[in-house]
Amino acid sequence: MGLFDRFFARTPAPRVATLAPPPPTPSVPDVDNDDSGLPHDVRAHLEALTRAAELDVDDLTPEEFDAALTSRIVGAERLEASGLDFRYAAAFAPNLREVLTLDLPSAVITLPDERVAARGVRMARLLDLGRQNLRSLVHTSHPELLTVGEGGRTVRVLMGDSPYTASFARFLSEVVETHDPEADMHGGVVFALPHRHAVVYQTCATPQQTRDALDLVPAHAEAMRADGLSPVSPHVYHWLAREVTCLTEVGRDGGLVLRTTPELETLMGAGRHRAAG
Repeated sequence: MGLFDRFFARTPAPRVATLAPPPPTPSVPDVDNDDSGLPHDVRAHLEALTRAAELDVDDLTPEEFDAALTSRIVGAERLEASGLDFRYAAAFAPNLREVLTLDLPSAVITLPDERVAARGVRMARLLDLGRQNLRSLVHTSHPELLTVGEGGRTVRVLMGDSPYTASFARFLSEVVETHDPEADMHGGVVFALPHRHAVVYQTCATPQQTRDALDLVPAHAEAMRADGLSPVSPHVYHWLAREVTCLTEVGRDGGLVLRTTPELETLMGAGRHRAAG
């Protein structure tokens, strides 16, 4: 677990109910980290330690680099705001990108183009390594599975200390099968990534589950995003047969509007569209 994550873990997340000679090759500490709520002196201390971790990257052996390399899902707008180039970043879904990071003992380091190129290995090989290491975390990080809601209408929240918990959505069907083995995914899964420590989701096996998914996943995800640090994305998605569809779009008033798909309408027996959150 990275430095920032050990610090944030001291305050439990609500249960709802991140070589070459000068000039140095750039890197960013953690593109989905939001430390704006921390006191200035604490934030400055963490930033100093992260800069030290960046220097450690240059001292990694190829084997150590590969062992630390971990794929991560981040919001596209946060990559753009970093001011660095991430041309290699793959589109996992609309508004979400898959990047490569180094999970170091002192910090999580996100790798822009120059850092990746400095490794001197084909991109396909690096992405494969990063995904293998992320998949390993699915089975070794031991996240907690919560049921949230009331009145018999509930959704699930996978919550973990790992800064890669939200990125487990990269292997969503495997995650649900592993941590929620009785779930029926034949109608797909509606999910959201409010912050890097959580995945909010609901399977769509029945009309009621589908209605709950569309009503409650956006609401709980928005509450968790507002209350937590390190947001990933405000959007809501539907996973079905390995395809991920974004269900939200920005409306005229700047807020998100949730829209269904023909598949979801069939599952509910009726069409709908509404404001999200």
